[in-house]
Amino acid sequence: MDVRILALLASFGPALLWLWFFYSRDRYEREPKSLIGKLFLWGLLSGAWAAGLNDLLRGLLGPAIDNAGESGAISLAIGLLAIMVFLAALNEETMKYLVATNSTRNDPNFNERFDGMVYLSTAALGFAGGENFIYIVQTFVGVLQAAAKEGAPAPGAATQAFVAAFAVTAPLRALLSTIGHVAWSGIVGYFLALRVIEKRSSRVVTVGVLLAAVLHTAFNFPQFLQQGLDPEAGFFSRFFFATVAVWAVSVLVYILLMRRSLAASPFRAQQIAPVAVAEPGKPSP
Repeated sequence: MDVRILALLASFGPALLWLWFFYSRDRYEREPKSLIGKLFLWGLLSGAWAAGLNDLLRGLLGPAIDNAGESGAISLAIGLLAIMVFLAALNEETMKYLVATNSTRNDPNFNERFDGMVYLSTAALGFAGGENFIYIVQTFVGVLQAAAKEGAPAPGAATQAFVAAFAVTAPLRALLSTIGHVAWSGIVGYFLALRVIEKRSSRVVTVGVLLAAVLHTAFNFPQFLQQGLDPEAGFFSRFFFATVAVWAVSVLVYILLMRRSLAASPFRAQQIAPVAVAEPGKPSP
């Protein structure tokens, strides 16, 4: 089977399974499937726009970071790297927010807090599916190219590339990166719901986007640090565990906001209201 087809399956299969999972969490009043499908596609398309701006950021700040590192100004290099990673994270969180809010802000189905989290989570899954596809293909091609430079036999190189792309990169991204995107966008969705449903100040959305961008930055930054400071540290290094710790905090915040949103649902009381029991000899009300 063509590697690109396998990469599509490895990218969007988990994304769609996660979509079903998070969609099913909306217990009290589920959103129209047509709207969910549209948000997933818009999230996927937003990835292309975000990637273009991220490439621009790397082109603007990358040379300065390299020059600072080569000249021994490590603190400056790390500071510039942190700025670049934050701006890239802010770019991605803003893109996911924009495509979701443009499709739902005036939609009559947006009528409870958890809807905002569902909408942004759905857009995030489309975004993550496209991003994961690119990373899986890049991993496969990169391992092949590296093996070819070292003169490795073609069958062995193909096996190495397949393992790296589909046994390592794909499952890790399906869990860590994909759920990370869901958590960060879900946080933004919670604050968007406060704005739309409860008519809070527009500043609450800014707070949500910035909080998501900070968590996203903290997730990505250790990986970039490892590349610059200790590329031989191995995969399961202190940098990896720092990334996992930030991921766990992000997921915890998402879960807490999800529970708070579901508890505040106006439809919850209707569904859990006790049914009156008729007295003997009297009809039920």
